[in-house]
Amino acid sequence: GPHLVPVQRPIDRIFASHPRNFSGGVLKKTQDKKSPHLDGYTQKQLYHTITNINKMGENIPKPAPAEALETASPFPLTEVDKWVLSQTDQGFKCHDWEELREIIATNQLHLLKRRPSDLRRYIKWSAETKAEYGSTTNFLLVRRLPKAWGEPPFIPVSTIPFEDPSDYCVLKNDWPYGFEPGIFHIVVWTRTPIATDDTVGDMTPESRKIVSDFIKRFFVDRLGPGGEDRVLWFKNWVALQSVRTVDHVHVLVKDVDPEIIEEWTRELECHKAR
Repeated sequence: GPHLVPVQRPIDRIFASHPRNFSGGVLKKTQDKKSPHLDGYTQKQLYHTITNINKMGENIPKPAPAEALETASPFPLTEVDKWVLSQTDQGFKCHDWEELREIIATNQLHLLKRRPSDLRRYIKWSAETKAEYGSTTNFLLVRRLPKAWGEPPFIPVSTIPFEDPSDYCVLKNDWPYGFEPGIFHIVVWTRTPIATDDTVGDMTPESRKIVSDFIKRFFVDRLGPGGEDRVLWFKNWVALQSVRTVDHVHVLVKDVDPEIIEEWTRELECHKAR
């Protein structure tokens, strides 16, 4: 598109046919074998390189080859992921607002990218989380989602998504994509399923209107005049979702006061366990 920097245009065209698939999985048992594609890394060395990133989030001193990171990753890396991992943060171009608007308008959600250092930390976090909780979904149920929801299959108050406040939960995204300053990433989780089609798992026209109406009344209207220009939203197709058990919608907001973000994401009484 016209808003993508020239170096990204050919890359995005190449990757357009490679949808992201975070289907999860388990860490493969590492073997101390060298491969001509690992640039001198053994699989065991690579695993320790990733898992030894300290809690302060330092970058890996020498970025490991994408093929090696794929071996250690707890989820399949896409071609976009591999391309990102070949870069440094200094050479990475963050998504600006107009580019995000174009990506979402054209439904090319697989083009959304994290910063290289964030993606490496996300790989590490995913591996540790799955080792401790068994899955990302279990982590969410234990640590992030409302205690009042219990465990799936949930029993929502309303069969219409976002109709009852007890059925949805607004949280800050722990692992946002690589955005320019001033752009904030929120995730709205719902225990009421959002209807999708039977092909790529995209929303139906009816469910898209339901979500759109909710975004307007909850986010856009709160920002007042011009609010519609400061809010973008999308729901990943099923093939792109890292968590499939609990439906969720991504919301991006631009130049919003921290007090309003705290207001949106505060814990509600109806979400607390009785």
